[in-house]
Amino acid sequence: MSQLFYTLPKRLTVSPSPPLLHFNYRSSRTRLVCSKMPTESSPSPLTHSITIPSQLSQPVHVVAAPGLSESDFRCAVESTLFKQWLKNLQSETGILANGDMLLKQVLIQGVDMFGKRIGFLKFKADIFCKETGQKVPGIVFARGPAVAVLILLDSEGETYAILTEQVRVPTGRVILELPAGMLDDDKGDFVGTAVREVEEETGIQLKLEDMIDLTAFLYPSTGCKFFPSAVCSFFLHSFFLFLSVEIIVI
Repeated sequence: MSQLFYTLPKRLTVSPSPPLLHFNYRSSRTRLVCSKMPTESSPSPLTHSITIPSQLSQPVHVVAAPGLSESDFRCAVESTLFKQWLKNLQSETGILANGDMLLKQVLIQGVDMFGKRIGFLKFKADIFCKETGQKVPGIVFARGPAVAVLILLDSEGETYAILTEQVRVPTGRVILELPAGMLDDDKGDFVGTAVREVEEETGIQLKLEDMIDLTAFLYPSTGCKFFPSAVCSFFLHSFFLFLSVEIIVI
């Protein structure tokens, strides 16, 4: 049987590899320091507290959504739209009137300005049933008061309703609707706004004395105002005044 032998060169010496890490505990002390990399601190959310007579022991926290500017937040909290909503909650027929519901927080999500006034206000209210603890739908899209006009045109024994064609981005369509418009301010003239909107949208000039207030025929408990119906958790906090005028073509 043959055997193979490998002989190392005489000049080649083999030594153990040096340690990768060596601590001399007798001569030195090793201290481990952990430092956190500096990061940009997130600004504290804008907040505001309000007290409601029906729940004096539990103030309502009003909070701004991320990205909402301080000026928009202040405008929203101090707006007539928001104050009127709070007033409605505490009215005789309001949600908080009988003490069964509790308003904990309001999140201001968006503000759309029409010049120097708020045109649209978007917020979410956290309202709970005290007995069950269940949260009720509370998404609110608030806008100012508006007016719509039903124009009846009598011609050759036929009656027609005059509609306007409007581009409505939320629906993604061009739709037919009654001439309508929002008031310039909370104390605006409904009838004057109606006459102006009709002329702007149809070119028809109406007289103030010819206008008929259809909402005056509603029950007094409604305040003679029309509120759009809520859909699921979406609530349009606004009211309309419906006017009518009849035009006879001879």
